[in-house]
Amino acid sequence: MRLKGTFVGAAAVSSFERAMFEVLKQDRPNIIIDLSHTRFVDSAGLGAMIAAMVAVRRNEGALRLAGLRDEMRTIISTMNLERVFEIHETVAIAEESFQKHKN
Repeated sequence: MRLKGTFVGAAAVSSFERAMFEVLKQDRPNIIIDLSHTRFVDSAGLGAMIAAMVAVRRNEGALRLAGLRDEMRTIISTMNLERVFEIHETVAIAEESFQKHKN
């Protein structure tokens, strides 16, 4: 799943939640959120990502963040969310991490 631009406000959260619901309906246990094209996320967006992670875990899956730009890395770090999310430099590395956890 790729987020672009800014992830701000109720409309963006609603759109994200609908997209996440569709992904979860497909019974995909492991999800990567690609943030390489995301410049900013507000507290509502962070809350939606945390809720998505909880939903994915409830389905016995895992959620990874990938491709954080400096702006996003600062936001995640300021909120101490690097302890909550598993973060990878690229989507490819995040995909590999799922394989490593299987073994």
